Amino acid sequence: MLVNELRNLPWEFKTNRTLLRVMTHDDADKLLKIWSNTEVTRYMNIETLHTIEQAHEIISAILDTKSANRYVIIDKLNRNIIGSFGINELYLNTMTAEIGYELKQSYWGTGLMAEILHVFIQLIQTTTTIKILTAKVSPENIASSKLLKKLDFTFDKTVSEFAMKTKTLETVEQYKRELV
Repeated sequence: MLVNELRNLPWEFKTNRTLLRVMTHDDADKLLKIWSNTEVTRYMNIETLHTIEQAHEIISAILDTKSANRYVIIDKLNRNIIGSFGINELYLNTMTAEIGYELKQSYWGTGLMAEILHVFIQLIQTTTTIKILTAKVSPENIASSKLLKKLDFTFDKTVSEFAMKTKTLETVEQYKRELV
């Protein structure tokens, strides 16, 4: 079963500038500082958070979803949590994993997420049988679209997605990368 593929991914790994480990409830206070920034959550499909309880709810939802995983991103220099990323959903019928990510605003434009996702994609290729990665991006999020293109994702299609903030269907762009 594809869900078992997540067990093959490491609990921790690193890149040149970051340490990455599976998210836990102990990270709630640090993630709240990121998820309470309206600029960070602007393109995320969550409401901007205001309380530690909300952060725990998000973490619980991630940990309780057997077809998802999430890592926290830790800056090697100062040991601070500066974001998160991971697999939002696995699709059994196509062996496809949808990824998602966010960074603390002060780290935007540094190339950090490209570095992280490059290593994560290599891990997926060497430890799982996932065949396709996808990512959903707001059409206004030009930086994220550029990041995905840099990582050899291509525009796949426009899809409707339920937006948690507005409680309506919104149009997003889906990017895709086939793994070899």
